[in-house]
Amino acid sequence: MKILTIIKFLALLTVTLCSFEAYAYEDDKKKDICRNPKVQEFTLPEYIGVQKKEAPAETDFSFIVSGWTDVKKIKLLAKDQPIPFTVESTDTFHKVKAKLPAALTGKVIRINVRIPALLGCYTSMGWLIKVAGAPALETPKASATTDPAVQNDVVSPPASSTPILQNQQNIQNAVSP
Repeated sequence: MKILTIIKFLALLTVTLCSFEAYAYEDDKKKDICRNPKVQEFTLPEYIGVQKKEAPAETDFSFIVSGWTDVKKIKLLAKDQPIPFTVESTDTFHKVKAKLPAALTGKVIRINVRIPALLGCYTSMGWLIKVAGAPALETPKASATTDPAVQNDVVSPPASSTPILQNQQNIQNAVSP
């Protein structure tokens, strides 16, 4: 019975000492909570929804990021090519300004941005943009001729045209004054 009591006492002592060791460790460093940078006020129209708006080539655009952003490490890309940008900083936010590259005229692109915070975390996002093509050149009007149909901007379809083209011509003639 003495041996059984001694074994129980040693087991209790061992468990007690082990539990104190587990609670004894305390991290001396405070864990820094990283806040992801926030992005606001993107100025280009996005190519989404029913409207599908376009932006002209070489248009200036900007967006605002949080004040805790590491502006030296911002990456701005379109079609995996860097876009040059400038940053205007205040106490509470940074304004990133850039220009759409002329080489992307007539294309649908995604502008990607990676914005790191000062404490190491980051925000990645992007916008789908349609860069408008070059404006269509106007065709010069025909010079004055003696043909009255040409002078009134009415052109009769050729005799070999299909019924669809003839119907379109009839509609156009009915609408024209």
